[in-house]
Amino acid sequence: MKKQNWTWPLCFALLAALGCGQSEPPAADSPAEELSEVDQAAEETWAIWEETEDPEVKVGLAQDFLARYPDSDHTGDFLSSAVYHYTESLDRPDDAYELVTETLNQVEDPDARLETQMQLAVLHSKTGRLEELSELASSMAEEHDFQFTDHLELMELATEAGAWNLAIEHAETGLAFATPEAFKAQWPDYDDEYAARAGRRRTAYCEAYQGWAEANLGQFDAALASFTNGVEATSYSLLGVDETPLHLYWGQTLTLMGEPEDAMDRLSVEALFGSKEAKQAYAEAWVAAHGTKEGLEERLWALRQQHAKPLPQFALPNYEGETFESTEHIGDVLLIAAWNPT
Repeated sequence: MKKQNWTWPLCFALLAALGCGQSEPPAADSPAEELSEVDQAAEETWAIWEETEDPEVKVGLAQDFLARYPDSDHTGDFLSSAVYHYTESLDRPDDAYELVTETLNQVEDPDARLETQMQLAVLHSKTGRLEELSELASSMAEEHDFQFTDHLELMELATEAGAWNLAIEHAETGLAFATPEAFKAQWPDYDDEYAARAGRRRTAYCEAYQGWAEANLGQFDAALASFTNGVEATSYSLLGVDETPLHLYWGQTLTLMGEPEDAMDRLSVEALFGSKEAKQAYAEAWVAAHGTKEGLEERLWALRQQHAKPLPQFALPNYEGETFESTEHIGDVLLIAAWNPT
């Protein structure tokens, strides 16, 4: 089959706007809720932020807001945005450290302190300050009542920095939160079925990060055991892509173990429909197996044909009230967006 006649032309964009609206609109005669001074200032600052692409202007806006309101519900958002541009756009981590430290010295609200400390952890991770990252993580755990998302963020930061023992520590601790009961303790409004899925997904995240850390410490048997423990718990997208990094790290581990063919089997769907990291990991396994990238794209194309699925037939009304028939668009590229306005 020629590439231009590829039978998998469908792109799915599942855009769920969860919790972004109200189930009941306010009564027509209800007065609009007045914004507080800090909320008004945040709204005005973000409006200016959206109008510029200049990172210098963006960090200046964040600095100005944080100088006026260092301890608010908006502290974490402005600080994380400033840290991102200081480190990624401007290559000025020292300025980011100064801003985070100054803010932390003025923050008393527990949630704002945790967000600020997490940005300090981000900086330690990006700059490779592993000892400082470990010390900060320990002090944060002592100061705050950690939730699963806090452990997960530290797993990610530790992994990015190569702080493998720290990643294992928070993966092991995070497993205590990987139950339906723990999820519902934090989010009681969700039903039991959703809580069960969420608990399993938490398990997969923990086993993925723990397994990859163990692999990088040379503990391959332990790593494979971790991945195996998590594989039944992980969740998948419509195209079969793992929604956690478990298969990515499993495939990379197999390459480290000298088993590139098994790595490619583990990574095949991820490389086709997942992240750039997964495709890069597949390419590395291919080179490890064949000594060259020659033949890689042909192999990926063959895999696309192998994993391609026919588009289910459907008929749906459009905004004009006309019926959209999928059978009338065979061979076309379709973008289907599923919206959840509530």
